[in-house]
Amino acid sequence: MSSLLTPVTLGDSVPLRNRVCMGSMTRNRCIQDNMPTDAVINHYATRARDGAGLIVAEGTFIYLNGSEWPNAPKKVTNEVHREGGKIFFQPWHPGRIQNENMPMLKDSGYPVLAPSKVRAAGGKFRTLPGLPGHTENIIEIQDPKVILDQYRNSVALAKGAGFDGIELLSQGGYLLHNFLCSHSNLRTDIYGGSVENRCRFVLEVLDTIIDVWGPRRVGIKICPSDDYNDSTVSFEELSETYDYLIKELMSRKLGYINLSRRGCAIGREQDDYFKSSPRPAGKQLPPNYEPIQQFGHLVKYPGSETMLMVNHEYTVEEADNLVKTGKIDLVTFGRPFIYNPVCGVPYIC
Repeated sequence: MSSLLTPVTLGDSVPLRNRVCMGSMTRNRCIQDNMPTDAVINHYATRARDGAGLIVAEGTFIYLNGSEWPNAPKKVTNEVHREGGKIFFQPWHPGRIQNENMPMLKDSGYPVLAPSKVRAAGGKFRTLPGLPGHTENIIEIQDPKVILDQYRNSVALAKGAGFDGIELLSQGGYLLHNFLCSHSNLRTDIYGGSVENRCRFVLEVLDTIIDVWGPRRVGIKICPSDDYNDSTVSFEELSETYDYLIKELMSRKLGYINLSRRGCAIGREQDDYFKSSPRPAGKQLPPNYEPIQQFGHLVKYPGSETMLMVNHEYTVEEADNLVKTGKIDLVTFGRPFIYNPVCGVPYIC
């Protein structure tokens, strides 16, 4: 039997029937006041019924402050549990990756907030006339503690809504990632400059979530090699940043760290966006680079209490071998879980 199909307990108290997880993928189906429709409930329920060990729900706004995506769903926990599944909530603040003319942001009157007033290159808002890019109308966050309160309220509501845990989104060029990257964080206060300062806000958000949930039902998704939404950094910067960040994360004894390899050569041939967007000069990666090779040992070692999850274009054979050899604990799949109305673990494995 595949090692991926063996059961495991995440943290101290979240039993998973297997190690095959469904990653967070936006479906744009919350068309009724941004609340889940029957289609949303069915989408998650069928994936639970078809055997996903853990489902990570698509990014959910911590505040009605706009979005890169319209109509993202909020909760479907009852049906997932009825089908025997587990589901984690993914709190999300898009940061500078927005356009002020998106209806949700426009209606709320809430500004686009980021660590610094630095426009993100690119972007294409397909639901707006002219397909505009990311906004230049950014307000620098004066007091990050205000955002901490929004995260706290969001994850507390998620707990009341019946989610099984939290996966903090800290990649993709969104708010937390904005703080991590030196080109999007030009602050001169305690949240900018040094690696320790640029990581400070991410860790404060994480500690806020832990205060509500405890550490063992909390995970975090990171991607050192990310090149999405103008998030590409040099190999030297990613090495220094994530060596420090991961060590800090491990000191908190989280349930898991989700390490994505987006931005590497693997999988680029399947994605038109990345095929046409090579890494710029000065920000190339070493040949055959993968984050797990550089950072995996910081998470997976004898006595570690934190699981290592991996993400982005892993094959079943590759993931199964990594589990067998003790290099990872969990793997997330994306496209295979949304290809067909009936799919899931039997289809993937």
